[in-house]
Amino acid sequence: MTSSIEGKNFLRSLQLLNLLIKIGVKNLILCPGSRSAPMAIAAGELNNLGLIKIFNSIDERSAGFHALGISAASGNLSLVITTSGTAVSNLLPAAVEADRSCKGVIFLTADRPLRLKDCGANQTVNQEDFLGSVCRRVLSTNLNGLHETEDNEILNLVRITEKQISSFPGPIHLNIPIDKPLDISFYNKKNVLEVFEKIYLNKEYVFQEVEIKSDKIKFLEISKSLNLDKSGIILVGPYQGSIKDLSSFNKSLEKLQEITGWPVFADPVSGVDSDLRGLVVNWELVLRKNENLINCHQLLRLGPMSSSIDLEKFLTIFQGIQILIKEKNYRKLDPLKKSFEYEFGLTNFVNQFVEELYSNKKVKKSLTALALYLIEEGEKIKKIIKEKITNNNQITEYRIANLVPKIWPAKNPIMISASSPIRDWLTFSENLTLTRNCFSFRGASGIDGTLSLALGISRIKKPLLLVTGDLAFVHDINGWLIENSVDLNLTILLINNYGGNIFNRIYKSNIKEDDLKKLFLMPKKINWEKLAESYQVKFKNVTNFEKLREAFEWSISIQKSVIIKVDIDTENEICEKNDLLKKIIGS
Repeated sequence: MTSSIEGKNFLRSLQLLNLLIKIGVKNLILCPGSRSAPMAIAAGELNNLGLIKIFNSIDERSAGFHALGISAASGNLSLVITTSGTAVSNLLPAAVEADRSCKGVIFLTADRPLRLKDCGANQTVNQEDFLGSVCRRVLSTNLNGLHETEDNEILNLVRITEKQISSFPGPIHLNIPIDKPLDISFYNKKNVLEVFEKIYLNKEYVFQEVEIKSDKIKFLEISKSLNLDKSGIILVGPYQGSIKDLSSFNKSLEKLQEITGWPVFADPVSGVDSDLRGLVVNWELVLRKNENLINCHQLLRLGPMSSSIDLEKFLTIFQGIQILIKEKNYRKLDPLKKSFEYEFGLTNFVNQFVEELYSNKKVKKSLTALALYLIEEGEKIKKIIKEKITNNNQITEYRIANLVPKIWPAKNPIMISASSPIRDWLTFSENLTLTRNCFSFRGASGIDGTLSLALGISRIKKPLLLVTGDLAFVHDINGWLIENSVDLNLTILLINNYGGNIFNRIYKSNIKEDDLKKLFLMPKKINWEKLAESYQVKFKNVTNFEKLREAFEWSISIQKSVIIKVDIDTENEICEKNDLLKKIIGS
């Protein structure tokens, strides 16, 4: 066994990372730093052994979001390693989104030992507090230094991490004090590696399996309020479970729909299968048009609420029973405070429902009268939209939402950025996102990390299309500095609407144009082609949908990151959309 501080630092780093790999970490984003050197060197050795993939990023903020994108697309834990000080503070935006999206990301940060705390030591801050408000757990090795940490302490830390992630997925902060010396000689490194490979590398460890058991009393209390002889609607919001559980989720949803015969409103990022019976197309517009005509007795809500004002209005005035089913999310998810919340997942709920209340009823129920009515209303609206869109080849944001899912190959994944794109796709995409994996980070609903998230997803799911506005894109331009990002198979549809166009829609009628630009839109004069060139990213500018289709084919064929820019006439966009909505709604 090694006795030097640098040798112990290296060995404990190897042990810690090896155990994290054993609980499911497959990808690691490494940020530069000296205090984190033992962990970086250890990560390099484990990468050489083929146990983990390493990607580097000079920007910790981008690294955090990149790891989150990888976790969302793979369903596996991902890991970020940073040095101490302000590097840790840059992880907060990604930690916030991971918390609200319920995605497993581990932030492994190096720190100074306890003797250097609160005495003015350089680069020493209270970083152990930075992420605590949003992380599931904040854990540490021995505060005097990693070299003083025992085997059982390392194992216990990883067991706590695994148990927490299994029961309530989200971010974990492991803050690791490391004392100098940080470097290790080739000779000492060789000796430590021999010890690690002999004693620890292939050692079997027991981790406690966490079984999510439903509260039967709570289930019976909630389920008694359902009445299958009366009408209802199933509302499916953004999917927050693991992508590994999505198939089970859809099978349960299919069974639930068969039992009830109820119509289904599905968010663009709900993960719902496109062939599910009972799906209502253009459901948000159906709600807006028929807000006073939809009469039913109960609502089954799956996951958080979609970003729809019309849906929120409908739920607010709804007088019947609302049941909200969550996927391993133990926080409250109903801002209206009108629902009974069940946190043990749809699969648990449906299995118990069949076992307790429906065991002897095997007949597939016909679609209810309400379902048939809503489906027909959605189809009528679809015809109106099709007529409007096919009469004009000009690119607008609502046409992008409607046509892009039709011209981007049906099985290829899509990521929709926050702000106006996700809202347009909710209203106009006509369930066409449901033919493929579709991502949008709706936890905190910020524009932070848009590019880095998409690059993370594209490491797992490709070819990926990112649909983003100009401000969301440029806000995270450092994403291009993540290792080999240019070589990832990512097509970026850059909607250049000269600033935050969502504010145009909200405030244009009440704020002077100059004030609107200064206070909200914040347009930037950017030579997008030169910007792409500076990062060695291929670029095209297109002006109509026929050219856009060709550009998509080109981008898929070269299998690298590309930017396809479309310019939006925001004045025309607003007028056209308002005219279309008047034709659909009637006023």
